[in-house]
Amino acid sequence: MKFLRPCILLAALSVTGWASGQENMGVAVNGERLAVIDMHLHTGTWAGTPPRFRKRLTDRVPTGFKWTMGVFMNNRLDGESILGTLDDAGISAGAVFALWSPATTGIATNDHVAKQVAVNPDRLFGFASLRVDHWNQDGPEQLRQMEQAIEKHGMVGIKLAHGHQQVRLDDERLYGVYEIAARQGTPIYLHTGTSPNPGTRTEPAYCDPAYLEDAIRLYPGAIFILGHSGYDSFNRALTHTDAAIDLARRYPNVYLEPGALGAERAEHVLHDYLERIRAGGVIEKLIYGSDGPQLPGYVQSHLDAFLAGMQEVGYTTDEMRLILADNFTRVFGMPKIVLEDQES
Repeated sequence: MKFLRPCILLAALSVTGWASGQENMGVAVNGERLAVIDMHLHTGTWAGTPPRFRKRLTDRVPTGFKWTMGVFMNNRLDGESILGTLDDAGISAGAVFALWSPATTGIATNDHVAKQVAVNPDRLFGFASLRVDHWNQDGPEQLRQMEQAIEKHGMVGIKLAHGHQQVRLDDERLYGVYEIAARQGTPIYLHTGTSPNPGTRTEPAYCDPAYLEDAIRLYPGAIFILGHSGYDSFNRALTHTDAAIDLARRYPNVYLEPGALGAERAEHVLHDYLERIRAGGVIEKLIYGSDGPQLPGYVQSHLDAFLAGMQEVGYTTDEMRLILADNFTRVFGMPKIVLEDQES
């Protein structure tokens, strides 16, 4: 079975820089191959995963293979294995998130993420985070450590997950994060919408992106990427998506990400989501991400479903090119990925 393969996969062809060596990369659309960047990937360890989240993960695996989840987290979420996952899906590059949410999904420290992306910094990019569970006592120190990690490890972004970290989206105590993001030119990815993960807050103040508007307005130099586009994963509904689209439409420093909307549990809302994105005029604000690798094969299946959805709804090749890679490279100030059959 697929999830019993060796944990470290060798790429058939490696990527050399952005412009060449990507013969097997990309997805076929209307006779062209479009590059793909997955901006939403996770790492971690079984030891850093809290008990309730461990149970949720193992509940998704057939009874005889539940033991594999610990092996998967320890051996399939390192840098080499993430690269293998990207190779399997034809994805040129990906962003790996740090996060400190000990009560919900667990801990992936900045140093741990830095170690994983160092495997191939041309293809893997790190997002820093910080702990907020003792903010009133050590908030300034956490900000200092996060800023140091960004500088030391060359992190390209910041990751916050208010619902997982159990802090309101409008909590002014985190404005220091946005100040650092603006000053360093480091985009912030924020989990918006709900999550089915145990312990995650689902009240509107923790998941409705409208609660971020004051911060967005006060820090125009900070780029806010609204993760999941406000998708209400707990109820499998687009409860807060219109609020996310509205912010992206009105503010030049707001972008969207569709992580988990290509997952099987969201298939009944995917077309509606893509139609709302187009109707809102924010295709140039949507940056592709999967929220993987949750399980073996997830990164590939999410991309397949999302690509099929865009084609079925009627997105043009140029619109898909923007979403799958070009919006990321523009926002993060990187050169476009040029696949071999795109060169002239």
